[in-house]
Amino acid sequence: MWSKLRIRLIAGLLVHTVAAIAQQKVAIPPLLADKTALALLEKGLPLMYNCEFAKARSYFSQVQARHPNHPVTPLLNALLLFWQYMPFDDFESKGFKQHVYFLEKTISASQEMLKRDNSDVEGVFFMLTARGLLMQHYNERGEAMQAVGEARKLYGLIKHAFDLRNHNIELNFMTGLYNYYREYFPERYPIYRPFVVFFRPGSKKEGLENLETCVQKAIFTANEAAGYLTHIYLRYENNHEQALRHSRQLAQRFPNNMHYVAAFIETALLTKRYEEAAQMLPLLQKSERPLFKAASLAFGAMLAEFHKKDLATAVKMYQAAENLLLAEQINYANPYKLYTFAGLHRHYKRQQNLPVAQRYYKLAKALDDYEYLQSDF
Repeated sequence: MWSKLRIRLIAGLLVHTVAAIAQQKVAIPPLLADKTALALLEKGLPLMYNCEFAKARSYFSQVQARHPNHPVTPLLNALLLFWQYMPFDDFESKGFKQHVYFLEKTISASQEMLKRDNSDVEGVFFMLTARGLLMQHYNERGEAMQAVGEARKLYGLIKHAFDLRNHNIELNFMTGLYNYYREYFPERYPIYRPFVVFFRPGSKKEGLENLETCVQKAIFTANEAAGYLTHIYLRYENNHEQALRHSRQLAQRFPNNMHYVAAFIETALLTKRYEEAAQMLPLLQKSERPLFKAASLAFGAMLAEFHKKDLATAVKMYQAAENLLLAEQINYANPYKLYTFAGLHRHYKRQQNLPVAQRYYKLAKALDDYEYLQSDF
């Protein structure tokens, strides 16, 4: 139910669940009582978001040595692989299989905690995180029924977040995701409607407010909430100004994270902040991944076309982007394909080559789920 395209991590909740548990007067599990481990996590998580994996691993390994049988140990391994390979373009790859292996180990370790105490908040949290990521992968693979199955398992866990929300501002992150996607996905994908009828109603408006609260007031979930809000405002709400506000914050804080950098450049272009997009583009151009090289070419072409009015350079870059994107089959690449095909449509239309222009028009419109380009046709 959450994230057809991309669900980011909820790892930020790892640390700040402590206060919620303490205020509930629940027995504090060993990890959450370990101030040294929590301090190491606070240092390691931002490094992971900035794709400094070796440095992040140096902190995480110390946590894992202190808690070898705890679900935090496999989960941290899963999260490092998630950010290293995101988006997964091959579900048969060694990296993806390792990622799923560690998620399953997290679930097993969490189950052991819940066998001892089925209301163990820490066990619930780690189970929720691992199953949420598995649900994302089922969605990305087009396995809707498996995703619904995971959603059913998650529902009872999510209710814990609602119960604890009043005690800790950080938990607005979880309730915000539920509130928004509980309403969005049945609207967008009717196949989900029969399966969510027994779930408590949500509210897109309240969900966005919950996430905005995290951005403004939370400590550990602020970046996660900003990432989701960028995605939601950009892809679902068609509110590019709001997407720009959040994507700018993330790109400035984590300049090594090409997902954040690409989202910022895209929102800057859509809001005609061409100078800002041009300043950030060199970071994306340095990426070794073909997906981000293609994105940098598509965005560079848009800058050449709309900002510099250099149509000759623009078409060459659109064509180069197309060549790279032909090999990209994942949904994550669709916006970059959309901009590329739309640019080539405009080029051939200017050239009065209407058959080719019409072909690119159809290719672009087939990907234009969010009606970004109505004014361009």
